[in-house]
Amino acid sequence: MKAFIRNFAVVTTFFLLLTGCGGEGESSSAGAGNSAALESVTFRLAWVHDMAEVGIFVAKEQGYFEKEGLDVTIEPGGFGLDPIKLVATGTNDYGIGGAGNLLLARAQGVPLLAIGAEFQNTPVGFVTLKDSGITSFRDFKGKRVGIQTGADTDVLYRALLAKNTMTSEDVKEVPIQYDMGPFVNGGIDVLPAYVTNQPITLQSKGFETNVITAASQGLNYYGNVFFTTEKTVKENPEQAARFMRAVRSGWKHALANKADAIAALRKYTQEFDPKDLEQIYDAVMPFIKPDESGVPLLGMTLARWENTAEVIRDAGLLKGPLDPATAFTDEFVR
Repeated sequence: MKAFIRNFAVVTTFFLLLTGCGGEGESSSAGAGNSAALESVTFRLAWVHDMAEVGIFVAKEQGYFEKEGLDVTIEPGGFGLDPIKLVATGTNDYGIGGAGNLLLARAQGVPLLAIGAEFQNTPVGFVTLKDSGITSFRDFKGKRVGIQTGADTDVLYRALLAKNTMTSEDVKEVPIQYDMGPFVNGGIDVLPAYVTNQPITLQSKGFETNVITAASQGLNYYGNVFFTTEKTVKENPEQAARFMRAVRSGWKHALANKADAIAALRKYTQEFDPKDLEQIYDAVMPFIKPDESGVPLLGMTLARWENTAEVIRDAGLLKGPLDPATAFTDEFVR
């Protein structure tokens, strides 16, 4: 480019033409022009951007998707943005959501397959104020409990009702969305939460809390799992393999590089107080690491899927036959 500039007076017209071409070349080197050579796919989060999915953000920011030939668009989930429905209908190519929700969808004939387990154990729990006296699920009787209908917190809540021989009539259910306002403002006594997130944020705001995990109440199964359609697995397994390789690379990097993980998340959201992010990171990572011998990062086992199915069946949520072995494939995470 400098050579052209030095000869500008001689080759003005030619230079102008090359300037146009040169602009495209710079765009390509930055990744934008290269996008035509990459395969575009979309990924739907279970919720808003947070540390729970930071491996995805790291995979994007560190170029792992691009190395696999993929241009991945990451889209937020939330109420009205159910990743299971959006992937099943073809709006998105891949998604992430609760393992129990995936089984319930398959029981209704939705042809989705889990292709990797992000959370090896569910981080779902319930938060109460320290002085409330609510320290176990049975203490929920007569209390105002926040309900996030359709979320994985709701599935675990229903399962725990059944496990404790309780019904929804034993509590005062209050529909809420993904925010702590009703809890902070005194509208509810029990906040459904990811124990990797909200308790830390509440503590930083001066609230002393009790944290009741699903695992402490006897329920322990997969949390969020990655999924796509059966059609994608059958007709485009090579793409699914590349997608999951990049995701695993992102999580490996996140596990080994706290600063990079936090920086990647902050590029997507400013919702969190920076001083809380290190604690949130430390809380999330143990749920990502495999807790069973021989299980690789993001790996899955039939035994854990069978346990997941048993939990939601005992809760009365899963009706009719369902073989958990048909709900997942580990071919992309071995």
